[in-house]
Order: sequence, then structure tokens, then C-alpha cells
Amino acid sequence: MNIIQRNFFRLIRIGAFEQKEQVEPMSVYKWGQLYQLAVMHDVAGYVYEGLQHCKDQFFLHLTDKQWQLWEKTILEIRKKARNAEEEPDEFLRADHLTNPLLNKKLQTILDDEQSDIHTRQVLLTIIRVSRHILNEGVPLRQLVELGISLRTDGHHADFTTLDKWLKTLQLQQVAKLEASLLMELLGFEKEEIAFAGSKRDKNVEQVAQELIEFTNARARDFYFSQDAGNIFVHTSNGSAMLGHIHRSARYFRYFPSETLTNFFASFAHSLSHIEE
Repeated sequence: MNIIQRNFFRLIRIGAFEQKEQVEPMSVYKWGQLYQLAVMHDVAGYVYEGLQHCKDQFFLHLTDKQWQLWEKTILEIRKKARNAEEEPDEFLRADHLTNPLLNKKLQTILDDEQSDIHTRQVLLTIIRVSRHILNEGVPLRQLVELGISLRTDGHHADFTTLDKWLKTLQLQQVAKLEASLLMELLGFEKEEIAFAGSKRDKNVEQVAQELIEFTNARARDFYFSQDAGNIFVHTSNGSAMLGHIHRSARYFRYFPSETLTNFFASFAHSLSHIEE
């Protein structure tokens, strides 16, 4: 990682998990690049909290104009949060899988009123991250939320039951990938993550680099549309569709039972954007 990326993840760890770290010195230009990275990955709120904690550090130098930009951005984020639903895209709901057999098993788990609510919450957060991985690339904001869930409610969860659910839903491998990313990027220890497995994912650095180079090309960028008076249907972003195919191939080994059905379900979902 370069210095911008190191400070970026350092500030997330400080802001989201209150870790004690020192930022490295950067130029005004690079602090501007870090701001863009935070906005692009939808973690500006966490990074801003980190900046607030580091205000008195010797090497933190932002101009008045940069602080004003941060404050304006945070106000806009808070305003949107008050009006937005928890998951803006219905297709990415955490309580639904596209594989019919697995989704039936998931609904059985969620309908069991005797099951522990904290354990179900951890499961849903793992699923939320996996759905985003398949459709948008590795999602940093959802990964941070998984970390927060583990730190705040993890000690209440029944990880024996969670492990059984992960096996039932064939989520063990993608859960281990998420655990590896928490350790690689957000400073978690293996002992904090019961579903981490015995071996560290050897591909985690490659996956983490993909996350850093994320270009914000989302699943909805290749929705199909049809111009008024035009019989031809086209995608809004052809490269995004190719990226979606590439992602499905790359992460197939982590969640094979869901990857194929997810791709075709996403394709069908995109067709819904064609005007009648």
C-alpha cells in the first residue's frame, strides 16, 4: 500500500474501532486524494471520526478549505441517512439469497423465533458483505459494519450455532474471506473472529488490492434501459457488465452455490429497468 492507502485504513481503524495509531505525514494534495478515496468507498463518516480523533497529531495537516469540505460532506451524509432505507437496492437485501434451495434454508433460520437475535444479526451482516462482493466488488463500508457488529455484539452471539448456519448455507469459504479482510485491513486478531478458520486466505492481499482500486462501478451501472422511441435495448455501462462477469468468475470458489444464480438473477433484475 502507498502512504495514502495506509493513512486511509489507519483513519478507518481509529474512527470505527477507536484504535490508537499515528498518521503519517502527507502533502495537502495527498490528503485531498484520501478524501476522494473515503467518499468513493462510502466510508467518509468513519474517516472523518478518525480525523477528529487525530486533530492534535503533529503530522495531520489539512487546510481550512479541506476541513470545510469534510464538514459539508458529513452533513450531506447525515441528511441522506435520515431519509434513506437501510439497503437502497432491493436486490442486495441481506435476508435473501438468489439460490432457491439456500434461500429456503435461510428463511427457515430467520423464521425460527427461538434463535438468538445477535447470532442472526452477525449472519445477516456476513450475507450482506457476500452479496456486495458478488455484485459490486469487495464493499468496504459493509466490511467495516461487520467488524463493528463483531466488536459490539459478537460476545453475545452463539458462534457454535453460527458455524452450523454457515455450513447449512454453504457460506464457510466466503465468511473466511471476510475474516481475512478484517484482519488484513482493519486490524482484527484471529481470536476475535470465530469463523476465521485455521488458515489465512492466501489470496487476501490480491482481494484487498482489488478493494483499494475499486472504481465505484456498481451492479446498477449495467442496468438495461431503452430510450423513448427506440426499439434497441442497451446497458448503461458495458464495462461494468464485463466487470460483473469477471467478479462472478473470481469469487466463484468462495460461494459457488450462490454465484451462478446471483449472476442470472442480477441480469434479470437489470432487465426490470427497461421502460414498459
